[in-house]
Amino acid sequence: MVLVKLLGQLAGSICVGLLSYFLWRLYNARLVFWRLKKLGMPMPPWNPVLGHLLVLPAIIKHLPKDVQQSWIFRCTARDFEASDGLHYIDLWPFAMPMILVTDPLIANEVCVEHDFGKPEMLKPFFSTIVGGDGMFTMNGAEWKKSHALFAPGFAERVILERMGQVVGECEVYVERLRNEANKGEIFSLDELTCDYMMDVIGTITLKYVEFALTQDMNVRFHSLTSRSDPLASAMRDQINIHVRDEHMNPIKRYSPFQLYKEHRNSHIMDSYITSELHKRYTDYLSSATNSKSLADKSIIDLVIADHMRDRPASATLDTDFIKWACAQIRLFLFVGHDSTASTIVYSLYLLSKNPSALARLRDEHTKVFGPDVSTAPSALRANPRLINQLPFTTAVIKETLRLFPPAGGFRGGEPGTYITDSHGKRYPTEGTGLNVLHNCIHRNPRYWPQPDAFVPERWLVGPEHELYPRTKGAWRPFEYGTRNCPGQTLVMLDAKVTLVLVAREFDVRDAYGEWDAENRREGGVKDVDGERAYQVGKGSAHPSDGFPCRIEQRVGS
Repeated sequence: MVLVKLLGQLAGSICVGLLSYFLWRLYNARLVFWRLKKLGMPMPPWNPVLGHLLVLPAIIKHLPKDVQQSWIFRCTARDFEASDGLHYIDLWPFAMPMILVTDPLIANEVCVEHDFGKPEMLKPFFSTIVGGDGMFTMNGAEWKKSHALFAPGFAERVILERMGQVVGECEVYVERLRNEANKGEIFSLDELTCDYMMDVIGTITLKYVEFALTQDMNVRFHSLTSRSDPLASAMRDQINIHVRDEHMNPIKRYSPFQLYKEHRNSHIMDSYITSELHKRYTDYLSSATNSKSLADKSIIDLVIADHMRDRPASATLDTDFIKWACAQIRLFLFVGHDSTASTIVYSLYLLSKNPSALARLRDEHTKVFGPDVSTAPSALRANPRLINQLPFTTAVIKETLRLFPPAGGFRGGEPGTYITDSHGKRYPTEGTGLNVLHNCIHRNPRYWPQPDAFVPERWLVGPEHELYPRTKGAWRPFEYGTRNCPGQTLVMLDAKVTLVLVAREFDVRDAYGEWDAENRREGGVKDVDGERAYQVGKGSAHPSDGFPCRIEQRVGS
């Protein structure tokens, strides 16, 4: 009886302690915003107890429940225009204090002039995906060192040497699309394209043999055909169970079953990559990689060679390098396949809705590669630089990225550092996360004529034209400044090759109406500003419900 009483007292004390800690944190969080409000800083109507949590219900009720989080913030920015491209928002305990940035000039100040670092709060989230500290969350000298090691592997010259690998994987993708066309059924183009891009980034990052010239089944991921590769399967599963905006329920996110799956996936990925690193290092020691052409070297081959440049050779790679490399490769697999797949799907979607743009794109491909669609792969292998003779195709992809950017930017404020708007007003950044909303900046009517329209021509006109993008940093899907995406050349190459091999052979049509009827999605909000293919949070931003579609082969293709 005494023991029960003592346990009850202990439990009560713990509850009181937790409640006291929560109230203390609440007081300090709200105190920050009370001071900001006294200083006249821009923010929506604020409650001293609930902060800005009361602002969200009125916004969320007009949005689908699975919409990407940044679109919720876009609505707060649109509803609250009392500032010059920024405002503060207090969502504690669900998020740190934030400044939402919706203007490219202020975004440039954040990412270029001050070049704020990444906040610590991002690391726990990304660690599940990358298994450590990846380049995305690194700062200072650590980031510069990692960037210097990987950047050469993503140079345009190097990426063009990978043309054969990209084209080979794309041919497998095209064959899968033919199968779907023959079946005539609704399928998820987003899911299929994610598998395709996982195969591309896998062979370029880790594998090292031109797969078209070998029968070795281990030089590819085969996500499109068998999903048998353990690394690719573990990465896709990790994304599906962890990186979803709608999975913020702590009971789900921190359940023992989910934590076990995340740990198991992480172990599979690290074991796989470590094994590949040892293989590549053995090749390096035997000088096997030195005799290969650049096209037959993976990114990690180049990184190992650069890492060992000023080091004496040893029997094995050092453990610190292996741990670092595992995290970076997992990061590249994640961002390299996820955002590119989304860009490809949205490009095909927007072209299907704009027949004149699709016709112009097809005419450009015919002019460069000839009327026979089947000759394009061999032409690209023979002359990879043909991919740079497609200005309208490039414009289509850039306009797609403007309308549907895969992600935003996030930096951490610093003590004593202020950002300044166009009127000279200064805004403190200490203790805040600076959330650069690309979906707002890319559609800001101050900088973009016809901001919500698909107008690829804006990327083909000169400075004298009204459509010309006039402000640096107003287009920033790969971010802007020193920390822009090192893999953007590969993203553009992947997207252009895919459109070259797909656009003339197939007609793609979304099947949302049929999908909604079959899945009985009759109630609730189903679109964002009239857009059914709205973006959802699933890693990077992807089209809702996996973009259900039908596909047909064009007659004579």
